[in-house]
Amino acid sequence: MIVEILLFAVAVFLLHYWMSRPRGMPPGPLVIPYLGSRLVFTVSQVQAMHKIYGDIFNNKLIKEALAKVDFADRPRLEVAHFLTDGQEAGVIMSNGQRWQNARRFLLRNLRDLGMGKTYLEESILEEARALVKDFSSHAGTPCHVPESLNVAVLNIIWQLVANKRYDFHDKKVLEPIAILRSIDSSSLATLIEFFPSVKKLLPGFLKEKFFAGQMKKLKDSIVDLLKDTIDSHRATLNPANPRDVIDEYLIAMDEKSEIAEYFSELDLMRTIFDLFAAGFDTTANTLRWVFLYMARFPEVQRRIQQQIDEVVPRDTLPSYQHKSRLPLLEAMIQEVLRASSMVHNGVQRAAQTDTYLAGYLIPKGSWVFGCSGMCHSDSRYWDQPQEFRPERFLDQEGRVKTPEGGFIPFGTGRRSCLGEALSRMECTSSRQPFCRTSLSLLQRASRSTLKPAPSNHLHAWLKNKILSSASESDNLLDVASC
Repeated sequence: MIVEILLFAVAVFLLHYWMSRPRGMPPGPLVIPYLGSRLVFTVSQVQAMHKIYGDIFNNKLIKEALAKVDFADRPRLEVAHFLTDGQEAGVIMSNGQRWQNARRFLLRNLRDLGMGKTYLEESILEEARALVKDFSSHAGTPCHVPESLNVAVLNIIWQLVANKRYDFHDKKVLEPIAILRSIDSSSLATLIEFFPSVKKLLPGFLKEKFFAGQMKKLKDSIVDLLKDTIDSHRATLNPANPRDVIDEYLIAMDEKSEIAEYFSELDLMRTIFDLFAAGFDTTANTLRWVFLYMARFPEVQRRIQQQIDEVVPRDTLPSYQHKSRLPLLEAMIQEVLRASSMVHNGVQRAAQTDTYLAGYLIPKGSWVFGCSGMCHSDSRYWDQPQEFRPERFLDQEGRVKTPEGGFIPFGTGRRSCLGEALSRMECTSSRQPFCRTSLSLLQRASRSTLKPAPSNHLHAWLKNKILSSASESDNLLDVASC
């Protein structure tokens, strides 16, 4: 009898919940009280929505939504605020005036310091040369893409941020990178990010071992790294001759202005961490995909090598100044960005207020995703999108062309990637020295698929298994000099 009463109560509650939902909402999967649609979050499920609910993914709609002030906020994620003990700070996950000031400050100073400009290329080439040397030490031997790639990419942004570079094997920088990767691939961290209340239900030993302990370890290593950097800058600061972003920030902290409240020690720490995390992760992963596609498609690799040999003297490293004369290399990088779609569902936004999009009501607090991966695989924009074809980015004369639509690898709108110019430059200049190095996949790796795994970490955790976006063998390469 008690069971029947409970089931009846649950049924009445669900019926009331669904009937009281606002009218005019967009079509979508069943919404569960307190959970929403969070469980429907895998790439395959998102792709299926397109067939079930109609044209809810298209380039025009994504750009319209992400350009609106109403969708400029980030949702509050507990995992994202670990460094600041829950306080909003920095640039990636902050909102409102704090975010606007941080973004303007970084864009202005990163550009002034060389982001996207040709005189930064020597720093990029220095890292690329060191990286080629490190990779060459594995010549003829199967290996995973070395961690030195992460440090090399980080060093480029770090020279703008802190006027410093790290040795590829410096444990002080390798430790936080390793912990960040561990947390990023943690199903439990993803679960808590989506359902913060779960943390309260976890047994203490589980919480400590798989979440709190890891987060504290990351925080300690990051704080040690960043605090030393900030303290050394403060001790040698010359306001008349700022060297980097940290110097500029310290100067801004001492200025008396109406926005001074947004320039604090906490904001500085979080802003530097945002640049640290973004500096190595996305660009390094893009280069991993470049290496993978070149090893997977040796004919494309051979044609790029041939074009470089025709343009660049043998005793000279290809550089950014050769970019316009190496259209196939540029087209290949564009195609890798399209085909890999690393951030398939985009970075989450949150509605600041009740608003409308395409005639549908979007309630305040709703999460909004610009699914760039759907656009990148949409046959309306691309002929045979499942194929890897760099030529789709070339015109009839062999020059690089800009797609008319459906290509948004760096996001769009008010919170598009602020490091896009630097990332594009890094991908081109860092890859060019490798174009005289042959990359090949091991036989077992060559059989792996380039399609996304059918699940994300949250869904995998619920099914008691963990799947990653690419198989372990995908990064297993054989390196040889040409």
